[in-house]
Amino acid sequence: MRGPLDGVRVLDLSTMISGPLAAMMLGDQGADVIKLEPVGIGDMMRYLGTQRQGMTALFAMSNRSKRSLAVDLKDPAGIAIALTLAEHSDVVIQNFRPGAVERLGIDETAVRARNPDVIYVSVAGFGATGPNAHRPVYDNVIQAYSGAAATQVGPNGEPTLLRNLMCDKVTAYQAAQAVSAALFARERGAGGQHIELSMLDAATAFVWTDAAMDIAALDDDVLRAPTIGSYYRATEMSDGWITGSAVTDAQFRGACIALGRPELADDSRFVTIADRSANMTALGRELGEAYRVSSRSEFIDAAIANDVPVAPILALDEVPDDPQIQHNEVFAVVDHPQLGRLRTARHASRFSATPAIEQTVARPAPMLGEHTDEILRDLGRDDAAIADLRNRGIVA
Repeated sequence: MRGPLDGVRVLDLSTMISGPLAAMMLGDQGADVIKLEPVGIGDMMRYLGTQRQGMTALFAMSNRSKRSLAVDLKDPAGIAIALTLAEHSDVVIQNFRPGAVERLGIDETAVRARNPDVIYVSVAGFGATGPNAHRPVYDNVIQAYSGAAATQVGPNGEPTLLRNLMCDKVTAYQAAQAVSAALFARERGAGGQHIELSMLDAATAFVWTDAAMDIAALDDDVLRAPTIGSYYRATEMSDGWITGSAVTDAQFRGACIALGRPELADDSRFVTIADRSANMTALGRELGEAYRVSSRSEFIDAAIANDVPVAPILALDEVPDDPQIQHNEVFAVVDHPQLGRLRTARHASRFSATPAIEQTVARPAPMLGEHTDEILRDLGRDDAAIADLRNRGIVA
């Protein structure tokens, strides 16, 4: 069985995470993804973090299901190669800073002149235009601008950055979904189109849905309430940390029973959710000591028995051993030619008729220029022409 995007070719001109991860997801779903990288250096993600034999884990988990061609896009001959590949691609993804692809000659207008039906994706940090369009961007900068950091305020009022490339990844998922929608529209006669996406837009929309549930309602007579996320807490127990949400009255009663304090559910200050909201400080005092002296495993077992949503806070190295994670087969351990054994998360969507490519058989993240000769031969270049390009430093 073939993936849902079998027969689709994607030219990935992007670097870092937002573009490459989007292209990888399309590759997982069956698309033929060709990654173009600068001669000599390649994608910077090849050098950041844990690595072995020239391959980082971050790059490996953002660039599987691809072929790599190393080409100098500052040379007209390199641009000619890129444009020829774009001419034979269904999708082109780039995340250069605004204006860069125009200067190089591989912008949407140049590509569409040769391939009118192409889906051309431009990912930017702040956007293609505007007061900040020219500025360089990393994930933490967009966390700050999108309001994500402000939602992670600690007890002392200090905003905290999520220690995860959230904005890059949210943008990648948005881009991959947009590409699929554009391909579907093209099948229905809409033709090719230009998809413009900024990390700022994607991250702000992601944060806004729930974090702004109060300030999004603008009228003065709105009944204000704290956001759902403002109630999220990590709770320390005698042997570890948990989190949970006892929202309904029944769930609150179940949590009290699990803590050995069933009488609290009948306390007039805590009987209903409105009562508990009005007496949150008192409730915290009553429950705080009970949590600290209780066993995490015993509490979780009792809470589950009473239908209370609860979970242990797992360290990353504990996640793969969780029974539900194992049942869902979230991870696959693959042998990467350079990195060695790699535990990688499987493609999350499970298609019944056109499954995504299994990681155990997927093309591993490539070394820089690993498929240069193969790709150039596909374009009709013979060995002599390829050797000439390599001798001139145009490809590697």
